[in-house]
Amino acid sequence: MNKTNYIQLGALIALISIAGCAANSNPNNPLSTVGQGLSTVEGAAQSGQQILNAGTAAASNPAGINQIGLVDILVHRLGVSPQQALGGAGAIFQAAQGNMNPQAFATLSKSIPGMDSMLNAAPAMSGVGGLSSLTGSSGSAVSSVAALAASFQQLNLSPDMVGQFIPVVTNYVGKTSGQVTADLFQSALTAK
Repeated sequence: MNKTNYIQLGALIALISIAGCAANSNPNNPLSTVGQGLSTVEGAAQSGQQILNAGTAAASNPAGINQIGLVDILVHRLGVSPQQALGGAGAIFQAAQGNMNPQAFATLSKSIPGMDSMLNAAPAMSGVGGLSSLTGSSGSAVSSVAALAASFQQLNLSPDMVGQFIPVVTNYVGKTSGQVTADLFQSALTAK
């Protein structure tokens, strides 16, 4: 609701309250009941506005990125569906997992809210490994990139979306897990 709507709602509530008081102070009076109901609506509207303001503050605050979630960020930045964002992020985490030390990946997993959901939403990939072919290397990583691209196709995403997902996911990992973990994650994505 914008400020104009709040002002109009407030004026309507005040008018009904005055009319209710003028008509009768009887609690069974319909105008009194309406006035009480509108007061409840106004309180709910103010609570809703406070929640929206908190969400806006979290979105503009770098620390608030933890509260928004990776899937929401991918949906808004890349224009994909929540299911595509969930599965695409999961596929990228699966690819990194294949090249990360299990302890490092466990640490990463703990710092990313919803990691299990993302991994479970990722299409099955065969031959998961690094993504070094994105940086010009060749070899077995080509099949890894092909597997990741195939996963994206199963999510009805173009294979070139892999290149759009990775920077967003890596940035999110840096914000939630710290730069050291983000560097490990990035290395795992570009490993041979």
